Amino acid sequence: MFEFLNDMENYESRCVDRFETDWGFISTARVSDGQKPFETGVKHNRYHDNRLTIVEAYDTVEEAKAGHERWVSTMTAAELPESLTDCENAECAHGV
Repeated sequence: MFEFLNDMENYESRCVDRFETDWGFISTARVSDGQKPFETGVKHNRYHDNRLTIVEAYDTVEEAKAGHERWVSTMTAAELPESLTDCENAECAHGV
């Protein structure tokens, strides 16, 4: 249940890609507490009180890289999404 503790202090080794800007960041990384082993999080000052929202999860590093690029394109477009929805990848989000 507390597998996320395995992800503390080792972000650099788990990071697939990261995009940083003045409004926040987009991070894609390997996780130990997810139903899927990779996920992309968006922290944008326009959404959710500037908290990180896990927007998509992936089965492979290739899917994660492609997903990261999609989210960078989405979040740098002239028109931003109306909202961001947490994809609930964490095992604890599903009561497992």
